[in-house]
Amino acid sequence: MKNVLVYCRQGFEKDCAAELSEVASSKGFYGYAKVVPDAGYIVYNFDQADAGETLIQQLNFNRLIFARQIIAVNDVIELEQGGRVESLLEAARELPLAEEIWIETADTNEAKALSGLIKKLEKPLREGWKRSGVLRNKAVGVRHHVFMLDGGAAYLGVSYSSCRSEFPMGIRRLRFPAAGPSRSTLKLEEAFLQFVPESTLEADLTEGMTAVDLGAAPGGWTYQFVKKGINVIAIDNGPMQKELMSTGLVDHEKADGFKYEPPYTVDWLVCDMVERPIKVAELMARWLASGWTRRAIFNLKLPMKKRYQEVTLCLQTIEDLLRKAGVSYQYQVKHLYHDREEVTVCIMVK
Repeated sequence: MKNVLVYCRQGFEKDCAAELSEVASSKGFYGYAKVVPDAGYIVYNFDQADAGETLIQQLNFNRLIFARQIIAVNDVIELEQGGRVESLLEAARELPLAEEIWIETADTNEAKALSGLIKKLEKPLREGWKRSGVLRNKAVGVRHHVFMLDGGAAYLGVSYSSCRSEFPMGIRRLRFPAAGPSRSTLKLEEAFLQFVPESTLEADLTEGMTAVDLGAAPGGWTYQFVKKGINVIAIDNGPMQKELMSTGLVDHEKADGFKYEPPYTVDWLVCDMVERPIKVAELMARWLASGWTRRAIFNLKLPMKKRYQEVTLCLQTIEDLLRKAGVSYQYQVKHLYHDREEVTVCIMVK
C-alpha cells in the first residue's frame, strides 16, 4: 500500500498534514498530502508502491499529536450500489491477512449520515471476509479498515497493533459523571488514560498525594483527583463547586496561577488556563525546573493557524529550559478527543 490515511479532528487537517510530512521525511519518505478542509481526515500520497505500509510500521502512534488513527491505503475504491461488498472484497484480497475488520467514517456530521448504510453493510462485509479467507486468527495484530467517504466510495486499508488507536474512529468516548463540575473534567480523565501507563496508574495516582490545579474553577480537573482521594490545592479567583469543597480534600486559594508558588514539592501539577500557549509552556517548565512538581499535565490553547508549528515551538521552549536546568524527563502530546482548540501535554520527571 502506497499511501497513508490519517483520521483527525475536523478543522485540523492542515496541522495533521504538516506533522505527518515532517515525520515521514525524517524516516526518508517523501510525498504530498491531499487535504480537504473540514473533512476530518487527510491522505498522504507517496510514489513507492509499499511506502504507506512500511512507514506506519516504523512509527510510534503515541508520538503523533494530531492523528486519531493511521492506516495504510491505496487509491479510492468506487462502489456501485448493490455491489459494494464485492468491490471491497476484491480489493481486500490484495491486502495482508487480518484478524478483524472495522467499518468507519470521519467524525463529521456529513459522515454520520452514513451510519444507516454502515449498519446494513457490516454483517455482509464480515461474512464475506470470513468466507473468502481474508480473516485469519493467526494474523495477530493486523486489522482491515473500510473508511467510507460516501455511499459510492471508500478507502480500504490496514493497520498494525504497533502503531494505531484501539478505539473505533480513534475516539475514546467517556461518560460525563453526574457529579462533575464541568465537562472539562473529561479532558483530564482522558489524559490520565492516554498518558499514564496502566501498569503504573495506581502508583502514579495514589490516595494521599497532593496536586496543584492552576485555573481550577469550578473544579472540573480537581474533581478527577478528589475522586481518587488526592488532596488538591486549587488556584483560581473564581468559585469552586460546593460539593468539591465539602470533601475536605480541596484547599482553594484565590491567587494568580502565573504567580503562585507551592510551599513544597507536589506530586501533580495540572493547568487548563486560557492563555497564550508559549506563556503556559514557560510556566510549566519553570515548575518542573524548580522541582515544584514531579508530573505535569496541561493544555496549550492553540491559534487558528499553524497550530503544529506553535506546538513545536512550545515543546522546544520547554526542552531548552529543562535541559538548561539539568532536568531529565519524558513527555507525550496529544490532541485528545475531548480537547477542542488545544492539545494536552504530559511531562514526567525521571
